[in-house]
Amino acid sequence: MNELILERVILVMTLTLLVLSPYHIMLVDGETPRADLNGVNIALYYGDASSSSSSRTALQFMFSWMNATVDTLYASDIKNGDLADYDMIVIPGGWAGTYNEDLAGSGIIEIQEFVEDGGSFFGVCAGAYFGCNLISWEGGTIDYPLGLFGGWGVGPIEEIASWPNYAMTRIQINHSSLIIDFSDEPVNHTVMYYGGPWFDISGQEDIHTLATYEANNKSAMIAFECEEGRVFLSGPHPEWEEDSNRDNSTWENDLDDDGSEWDMMLSVALWLVENLEVTTETPTPTDGPTPSSGLTEVSMIAIGIIGITMLFLYVRNRAKQGKT
Repeated sequence: MNELILERVILVMTLTLLVLSPYHIMLVDGETPRADLNGVNIALYYGDASSSSSSRTALQFMFSWMNATVDTLYASDIKNGDLADYDMIVIPGGWAGTYNEDLAGSGIIEIQEFVEDGGSFFGVCAGAYFGCNLISWEGGTIDYPLGLFGGWGVGPIEEIASWPNYAMTRIQINHSSLIIDFSDEPVNHTVMYYGGPWFDISGQEDIHTLATYEANNKSAMIAFECEEGRVFLSGPHPEWEEDSNRDNSTWENDLDDDGSEWDMMLSVALWLVENLEVTTETPTPTDGPTPSSGLTEVSMIAIGIIGITMLFLYVRNRAKQGKT
């Protein structure tokens, strides 16, 4: 009689665990796509007098609007290895030749290794020239050492504005981009041009044109992977808000603009940091804790009990059969 009661208790326990176990046994949670740059640490390069303070300020406010943490780094900081604490380096407009001088040697190597090891690079105007291997400036050729983009950065674009003049220009958005969804973007944007390059991507593999200049149908914004990292280069200045003070820059506010490029830049930035780990939890059918990965401790215990119980019942059943 006692044996019969014990078997029934074990059977009830087994059935209960079998019913409950699907709520506990889970595969690795899928990551929820980012909505902003919360948790992303950005190093904004300060290029001394050669760097455009207006571009740098606008970039700081733009990335802060994206909820990123933005710190200013000097050439000496980069040479000292401080990039290791960041997810992205942002190079503003200014003068790329001085950037190369200030970062010559160890600074250039630090940035190269940072990107190759999985960091992101966001370069605007002079920052975009800085990221190119070869420069054509007013007909002359310059070889730059960073060389993230193996092709040519060509400027200034006389069809838009001769140097040192600036002007608003129209860029056409690539809605068929294979890497970033621009379906919510308009057909084109009107954006500030101030001597930046167009990019010659001929002969280059896996370089994605995100926007082209309407003036010459050349690449205005490009993006690509570089070893484990990702790179975005822009000839014009999407950080400046010509019809708003939210970039904390007012000198260009008398220029005509038909909208902000910040939402587009958010899409670009999300792609740049797409490979970073995101800590998220997926809701489960129970009110209990959600595991971040693998099987929960409760699940492992449940599986163990079920296995032992089934083995026990099997042995008991075989023993009974042996007695009859």
